[in-house]
Amino acid sequence: MSGFSNHIRHSASDQGSRVGRGTSKRSSSYPKRLREEFTFLNDPDTPLELQALMTRRITDYQEYRRLWWKLFESDTPDECAQTAGKLIEAFLDNRASHEELKYYQEHHEVLGKHPIFAERKRNEQLRGLSVRELIRRQEKVKNNIWRVRSEMRKNNKPQLDEKRRQRLRDYERELAELNRLIGDE
Repeated sequence: MSGFSNHIRHSASDQGSRVGRGTSKRSSSYPKRLREEFTFLNDPDTPLELQALMTRRITDYQEYRRLWWKLFESDTPDECAQTAGKLIEAFLDNRASHEELKYYQEHHEVLGKHPIFAERKRNEQLRGLSVRELIRRQEKVKNNIWRVRSEMRKNNKPQLDEKRRQRLRDYERELAELNRLIGDE
């Protein structure tokens, strides 16, 4: 029997015997569950932004895992490059969320660097505008959406596609908030 398969056989039998003795299935190096890692999530006074951030973090992680497997199923270099770009974005979003949560865990203050906080601040600013200003902003955002979609259709700079998709998502979220405030839904 080869050394590698022998090692696997022994590892599997060792693992089974450890589990059989009533020890935890999870080793000390196994990642902690989110509520174990970020104990403040069990506190009812946790800021809503951090709760939303946790939801986003879970979504980003699931997207990261999906893209990881898709990367190995890519057939063409272009498809592989696009998937890798999305994979990196999902990873960076997940890390940004982790930094926010870790900072709050240590300092009991919101760091505020994650894009979710910029979105909240923008929505608060929109709520402070008059109806006339909201309508002007709504028209400007609609024009921005049209411009970004037009740039994407041209496909003359594929390296900017992910940034364009992100800008489009941001504009669409802002437009949805404007429509809600104006009553144009």
